[in-house]
Parts: sequence; C-alpha cells; structure tokens
Amino acid sequence: MQTLPLMEKRKRRRGAKAREAAQQEEHNDHKGSTRNITIHGSHARHDKIANEAQALTSVKAGQDKSLSLKRKIEQTLQKTTLTKDITGHTNTKKSNKKQKAPKEGEPGFLTKTQMRNARKRRAKQKKQQQASDQKESSSSLSSKNTKSKKNKTQQSHEKVSHHNNDPSLKYIHNPKSAPLVKKAKAYFTEKEIPYHIFLDKITGWRTVSKLPVRRTADNDGKESCCVIGLFQPGSHSIVKVPDYPSHHPSINKAIAFLQEQCDKMGVEPFNEFDGSGILRYVCINVERSTGNIQLTLIWNSSPYIDGKDHEGKDVLEKFCEHIVSMADTIQLHSLWVHFNSQWKHADNIFDYGTGGSCKDDLWKHIFGPKYIEEVLTLPSCKLTEKVTLFFPPNVFRQANLDAFSNIINKIRMYIKNYTKLRQASSSVDQKLPSCVELYGGVGTIGLNLCDLVSKLVCSDENPHNKACFEKTVESLSFKNRSKCCYIPKNASDVIRQDSILLKDCEILVVDPPRKGLDEYVTKSIIDTTARINGPKLLVYVSCGFDAFIRDSEMLLNSGKWTIDKAEGHVLFPGADAIETLAFFKRVDNGKE
Repeated sequence: MQTLPLMEKRKRRRGAKAREAAQQEEHNDHKGSTRNITIHGSHARHDKIANEAQALTSVKAGQDKSLSLKRKIEQTLQKTTLTKDITGHTNTKKSNKKQKAPKEGEPGFLTKTQMRNARKRRAKQKKQQQASDQKESSSSLSSKNTKSKKNKTQQSHEKVSHHNNDPSLKYIHNPKSAPLVKKAKAYFTEKEIPYHIFLDKITGWRTVSKLPVRRTADNDGKESCCVIGLFQPGSHSIVKVPDYPSHHPSINKAIAFLQEQCDKMGVEPFNEFDGSGILRYVCINVERSTGNIQLTLIWNSSPYIDGKDHEGKDVLEKFCEHIVSMADTIQLHSLWVHFNSQWKHADNIFDYGTGGSCKDDLWKHIFGPKYIEEVLTLPSCKLTEKVTLFFPPNVFRQANLDAFSNIINKIRMYIKNYTKLRQASSSVDQKLPSCVELYGGVGTIGLNLCDLVSKLVCSDENPHNKACFEKTVESLSFKNRSKCCYIPKNASDVIRQDSILLKDCEILVVDPPRKGLDEYVTKSIIDTTARINGPKLLVYVSCGFDAFIRDSEMLLNSGKWTIDKAEGHVLFPGADAIETLAFFKRVDNGKE
C-alpha cells in the first residue's frame, strides 16, 4: 500500500505537468496567430486568464467524456458479444504491446468506480454467455444421443413436415396422441389391464395403396390435369399426394408416371357427377423384397367382348402396351385390369359381381406373374420352415406388413407359452392345440402358426383366397401341409353350417374388418364355451376399436371369458387408428 505523502507528490507532479502543457499550448496558439492582439496588464494576469480558460475547457470536456463513457463501454462490450455469438469466438485482436492506462483528462480515462462497474458488467455478461453456451451444448448433446437411438424416426418426421394438411398425417409428429389410441389406453387402464403401444417406422411403410383418379379444376373452373391422390375424409374432394411420405417409394414413382401418361395418351379420369371418364382408380401393391409394383387399373366399363370394336377397348389396349413397354422404368411386377361399371355414386373400388357379370370376368391379367410373394420376418419366434404367402390384386393384404409381422410374432410367442403351460399341467394331453382362423384372408396369420398347432382350419368369404392359401400349403413340408385346410365361407356360415367351433378349435383366431365380429359369431363363441371341445383361447386382432369394445363387453359380461393380455400396434402412423391384439381366456367354474 502506497503512503499518502508519495501519492500527494505524484498528484502535484501531474498537476504541474498539466499546467506547463496548457501554458505551452496557449503560447504556441498566441505566437502563431495572424492577428495582432495587444494585451494590457502584466504577464501574470495573462497567465491567470489563460489558465482559467484552459481549466474551463478541460472541465467541460471531462464532463462530456464522463457522460458518454458508460455508453461507449456498453457499445464496445455489445459488439464483442455479438461477434462471439455469430462466429463462436471473439474477433478482436490483442496487441502484443501492453497498452498504458489513460490518464485523468485523457480519452478513455475511468475512475475507480467506473472501472469496478465495468468489470461487474463484463463478468455478468460472461456468466450469462457461458450459461447460454452450456445450454446449447447440452441441447446439442441430447439431440445427438436421441438421433443415435431414433435416427430413422427423426428423419421420418423431417420428411413428413410439409404434409401437415393431409388428414391421414394429422398426428404424424406424435402417432400415439391420436384420439383412438388414447381411448384404447383409457379402456384397458380402467380394467386394470396393462396396454403397451408399439410403433414401427413412420415413412415408407405403406405397400398397398388404392387411389382415385380424377381431374382437378383451376380457379376459373376450367379442367386441368389428371390427379391421382386421396379423398378428404367424408368427401370426394381429392388431395394431391406427390412424394407421399407414408408410401413406399415405388408407389410414389408409379403415381407420378401414371398422372403424366394419362394426360399424354388421352386416358380420361372418372367423373363422379355424370359417370363419364374411363379410369376410376389405380391399385398399387409393392413386393417388399424387390420393390416391384403390381399395378391394377380400375376401368369404368363392363368386360370387353373379343372381336367387337369399342372406343374404350382401344384406349385400354394402347395404354396397357405403353405401360408394359416402360416396365423397367417403373419397376413393374405385373399388370392387371379390373372392370367396374357400377353406378357413378357407388363407393366400392372393386365390383363384386353386380349387374349379372361373372366375378372372374371382371379381372384380367395382362402382364407378369399372377402373385406377389411375401415372407414375414418373425425374429423373436422363428418358424421351423419358410412360409411364403401369395397375393394377387383381388385378395386382402395388410397395407403395413412390416408392423403386422410384429403382431403375428406376439401371437406365436403367446401360443408357444400357452402350450408349455398346458402340457406342464397335464400328463395326458401332450399334443399341440388345434386352431381355427375366421376372417382369415389368404391365411396370413394362420399359416404362420402351422408349426405350433396340431390342425389348422382357415376360412373367409372371398373366393380368390383359397387358391392363394393352397399355393402356400403346397410349398410346406408334408408334416405341416397335412395339418391345413381352407373353407371358403363367411364366418357366420362356417360356424352355422360346419359347426367349426365344436371340433378341433382349442384356439380361435379372429381378424375381422373394422365393423368387428358378426353378432352371430360373438354369440356362438359365448354359447360354445361350455362345450368340452369349444375354444379355450380367443386371439382377437382388431382394426376397429369401437367395434372391439362392443365385442369385448359382450364376452366379458357373459362371465365366460376374461382378458389375459392386450397391447396396441400403430399400423397407420399419423391417422386416428389403432390395431389391438387381445388374448381372451375361457373361465371354467368361475376360475380361469
């Protein structure tokens, strides 16, 4: 610590130097003046006046500097901070030479209080900047970790961000927030049954698409180009779907090609107001292993008679020839035509034999193999042999086979465990359980269970399903092939006419349409429960949750069935839909 006398000496020395400098400056100004000024009085008086003038000037300058000094410091700090924010580092360069602190009266001079306040402001701003940088770094690290775990999902969200107006993608950024998903969760929570919801990929999952073909109109009401898209819910207003994120890329590629070629070749889209136009819909199925498409043109006409000329026939033949010639470009697997001349306001995409037409005549195979082949991936519970499913365009096929495979995998795991428990509790009955599948389609679920059951009976009303089922069975080993049979009837008829629930039906699998089980089917399941050979395990795969609640309440209220396990699968990410898998177990004498 310096002593007071020494500081006083320094003050006086600085004051003397300041006076000498002021006198010298005044002397120089006076000496260089162009005007002759006569000064009356002594030199002492002259010096006094000069000193007073200099003092007043210095005070005024010091006041101005003092008033603006704080502002200048703030501006300098702001510029430095701004530069650091933008570039990530400070661009100001420090001089290698140590700068001397400005003295009192010089520009930039700061009092002790001003220096202390400036240091506080800098420290505060530095602390705020560090906190901001730390937050950004933490956010960036968290983002990187999330990306490493869910990279596909985040990329998918980016792809669908510009399709927010599409009604089928309303909940795409959080598929589990859809109302039906919440409703399902609440239903099982109320019953104190755990209900986990599974979500697979959200882009490129759709490998089956049935799309209307219409003309759009511009602002003046004039007809413009052909559009292949989607209908808005509850209306027939078409929505364009270029590069639709849910579609498999092969479907988007085919849509763009067909829209352009329809305009070029004069293929007129269907008009719902007057029934004119020739192309109603296009149905595109993708073979997942190759990415090739099975294309079906829904033609607004009755089947053409060979040997008779027809304008629509000529257009169809030329259009088909052109499509086949571009097979490699659009990855064409096969080409079909379906004739549908129903009433202009009919909602059915396919004609199931109205107007006296034979169902077989309504489908015409033009090019390529008749079937798309699909093998499901079941990693957690593999089959003993490969099961190849066959799909022509006139049978039902799940639009999201990847996610549906997860459901089949869960069914296999449950049945495998069910059989182990059953065999452990009985020393007599060691054979595998028998199984019946209603609403079975081509046997998508049932055939993938054939190695876990002693006998498999599948049924569905679509007459085209049986050939597909039998084609799969032919490819199986003799052991599994001998277990399987198919009955081409609807669920109510096969129960009523074939008594299917009274024999070889320990496990009953149902995968009904959105409307749920037929009332007769539900009542029959309840009535046959008391029979010795009646079903003991019901596997219910539901795509319509409201119908599931209705059927579930009937089964539970009967007192003969209880829900052992349930889970949800989001098969249509972004839409208000949920697929529910529920396992009902039969209650015997009040006990499960």
